[in-house]
Amino acid sequence: MLVVTGCFAVPFLQTSSPEGTTTTVIIVRHAERDPGFDPPLIEEGVQRAEALKEALAENGVTAIYTTDLIRNVQTVQPLADELGLTVNRVSPVLFADIASTAAFVVDEIFRLHAGGTVLFCGNRGAQPVDDVVIAGINEEIYRRLGGTGRAPERYADMYIAVVPEEGETRFIKTEYGGPSSLD
Repeated sequence: MLVVTGCFAVPFLQTSSPEGTTTTVIIVRHAERDPGFDPPLIEEGVQRAEALKEALAENGVTAIYTTDLIRNVQTVQPLADELGLTVNRVSPVLFADIASTAAFVVDEIFRLHAGGTVLFCGNRGAQPVDDVVIAGINEEIYRRLGGTGRAPERYADMYIAVVPEEGETRFIKTEYGGPSSLD
């Protein structure tokens, strides 16, 4: 079940969809997990991953991207399996910083999936990996798409960016899977 909590247009467009297309980017945080560097989902998280599948299975998702942490992959895998899609894993440690990682993801979405609907499952907080801090990739992608205000950081948050070839990016702020006991 999706609950729309807000919808707004961004007055300044930081990026645009290629000519003749409107691209939709859905941003979610990984589902609930235990503390620690890279733990799997807990039962509540497994249920949220199923809720994500139910929320998006019939909404035209054409590609799925995530960071390569176990919890992120487990969050999107049920939807990927349902749709027969490969999960595109992005390793932030391959880039100089989180902004470079976000730039790569957004550029690849528009280059390879223009006109489609792409799910990105990222992270809210800081995670040190080999002296690189994976800090807030969801916020970086949200800002790169033109988002303002609070980026998706709660487990139930689902932000949908509708990016036209010209004009304002429109964001739909919604929720899925109900409240989390960990927020």
